[in-house]
Amino acid sequence: MRPAHQRSGQSSAENPETKRRVFARGANASTNQSEVSRTVRCVVWLAVLVGSACKSGALAESIWPPSDFEILVEELELNGTEARVMRRFRAGPDGLVTYGTSKKSVVDPETHTLLPVFDRLCVYRLVKESIRALARRLDRARIAELERIQGERGVEEGPGLAMTWQAFGRRHVVTARGRLHGPMAELMALVAAHLPPGETFGLPGLAERPVVPVLVGVPAPREDAAGALEAHERMLAERPEDEVWLLDAFALACHLSRRNSAEALLQRWCDATAAERMTNTPPEEEPRLQPEVLQRMLPAR
Repeated sequence: MRPAHQRSGQSSAENPETKRRVFARGANASTNQSEVSRTVRCVVWLAVLVGSACKSGALAESIWPPSDFEILVEELELNGTEARVMRRFRAGPDGLVTYGTSKKSVVDPETHTLLPVFDRLCVYRLVKESIRALARRLDRARIAELERIQGERGVEEGPGLAMTWQAFGRRHVVTARGRLHGPMAELMALVAAHLPPGETFGLPGLAERPVVPVLVGVPAPREDAAGALEAHERMLAERPEDEVWLLDAFALACHLSRRNSAEALLQRWCDATAAERMTNTPPEEEPRLQPEVLQRMLPAR
């Protein structure tokens, strides 16, 4: 596979690390034939970008990104009281990014709660310089001071947005409807620069904002529900209590009618969220999801 580099404003002569900063590979590098076959299948939707092994280019110590850093952005399709997740970008302090799009959902027939099925997925890792810069620039843009309600008032249908940011023990949730403008549009342009090539947020007000991609070598998302579930299982092996991944994997298992897998993922999600579900929900956030809602989403035996 050809090398994948982060774009840089310097020439390779000015910055000797430019040519060898990162490369893309599959999740499993075994040379066993069966493993190679599985790796080739996975590599389209699971590209892990890792930093150069050369220690001479190591970054100086920094507070960025903090250990609890996370940015999660969801593009929504609004229809009255219903909000369907169409696209999600999520990045954490280790630079691991999950990007997915969804045209399908699993539904609770009683409450009409929807879980997106991210059957079109791409997973990649930002190099240290990139995730550090992203965290710092979000903070400098005063994301924590944004008004919690953005966009156009009175919009009930059409595009919407939900953004959750956390860092240094703080958590801030922003929602938007309709056209974005001002600082919110600037922040979204910053996030959009870290999407896979060719991917964009389809929100009014963003087309006028210049977006300069900072990544190359990231493969396009692949529409493959079974492959997406396998990617989540691999990620959960490293981070077994990640609530977002557990829920996404649960939705995929339900969509694929894999009841045994879905039940196991539901139990893991219940265990991981037990303490959180006993606390009060912040007034600016949606009520916490309850296990009985997910139970009703399970496929038939």
